[in-house]
Amino acid sequence: MGCCMASRQSFDMASRQSFDPTRYTDATSLFDALAFTVEGLHPVRLVRMSWLLQQRGTVLKRRQELPEEAFVSAGELRAIWEASGRGGEWDKVAPIITISFCWDSREHPDPNGVQLSLVIDTLEQERHKYSRGNGSFKGFSDMGVFWDWPSLLQGDPDKADEAKAAALRQGKTQKDAQKAADEAKRTPAEKAAFKHGLQETMDLWYAHQATTVLLLTQHPRERGSERECGYDQSGWTTYERCSAEQIKKVYRYQAKWNPVADLGGGAGVTKARRRWPVGPDEFDRLIEDRSFTNGADWEAVKALFRRMSRAQLGGVTILSFDGMPPPTPAQVAGLAGCLRLCARLEKLDLNNCNIGDDGAQALAKALPSMPGLQYLYLARNGIGDDGAQALAKALPSMPALRRLYLSSNGIGDDGAQALAKALPSMPGLQYLDLARNGIGDDGAQALKSALGDICDDVLVL
Repeated sequence: MGCCMASRQSFDMASRQSFDPTRYTDATSLFDALAFTVEGLHPVRLVRMSWLLQQRGTVLKRRQELPEEAFVSAGELRAIWEASGRGGEWDKVAPIITISFCWDSREHPDPNGVQLSLVIDTLEQERHKYSRGNGSFKGFSDMGVFWDWPSLLQGDPDKADEAKAAALRQGKTQKDAQKAADEAKRTPAEKAAFKHGLQETMDLWYAHQATTVLLLTQHPRERGSERECGYDQSGWTTYERCSAEQIKKVYRYQAKWNPVADLGGGAGVTKARRRWPVGPDEFDRLIEDRSFTNGADWEAVKALFRRMSRAQLGGVTILSFDGMPPPTPAQVAGLAGCLRLCARLEKLDLNNCNIGDDGAQALAKALPSMPGLQYLYLARNGIGDDGAQALAKALPSMPALRRLYLSSNGIGDDGAQALAKALPSMPGLQYLDLARNGIGDDGAQALKSALGDICDDVLVL
């Protein structure tokens, strides 16, 4: 969605979505949303990638004016996914790309086709990755692209202008004339379908673990627009980016492309990948200095993000941040805010993140909120005794934990002894990796004594 799209008043914060723990992880929720109709209309349609690649040098028309061959149906997209091995056993990726961008004008989001050219350049560069099979992922023969202008039912500017002119001729005020224009630009069926698309599906295209999100973060002024508000200053694009970065993996193991990519101002996906996630409390603070066309949207977007966060974090079972750059204190707080909502989480991978003792202490405070966690990966994180002691205090609140990886850190005897004290309260622990730390004889003996007869089966030093 763009920061200049028609007012977000259509977002009803009392959405009727019921909680579905698989909504943001199972690709079938995406296909079901595409197949759904309202008064005979699909609220959302995805543009066929192979068709989009042929549109260089053009300006995209609104959805209602595009030919049928521009779109890929829910049934065909599901078949593409099935033929790919359902996105692969490990990645479970969907053949869906979402575009997050700013509108360059109120009348048209990309009036000169500049952003279209950037998207085409990127898709041409990346498409061989989408189609390449690897292991259980067999590759996609085509993909669907969610881009709000051709995917949602847009208003008819001619009908809007006629209604506004008629209202002015009747002596109505500019405000009332504009209201008449807004009412006339969509048919009743289009309004109902458009409303459903915004209320019931918009979170899916950005937040779902299986979609790929391309961020067009170039400032509009750099491509000739008169807009003052850029991607990073817009409230709605901030919502889109934070939604996309909450539960997606950093890397895909068989589908060899980034789940989230910042395109910056040029083709390709090399400028940046995803950032550390933020929770709803951190998002509330972040959004305060962002710009909205409609001032009332501040509170609406906060509520929308909080609802979405609770739903997707509350349902996710696997989170992987392996290889993310070292987090700042603010990013650690954001991660902890997310983890406190992960009541169903079973696997958390933070290997190779260098979170340090501060990060381990923040993590320890969030661990009791994840009683079902079975696998915790914290190797190569610069965790010392202080971090290990904090983690040790939290471990008794994790009855389901089976495997704990703490290798290649800086844990010494004090940290090892603290962990040893926690072990008797963890009868389900099957594996504890503390190799390549600084643990001496005292720490090793404490661990071996705590584990007793099962020490050789469980402990790696």
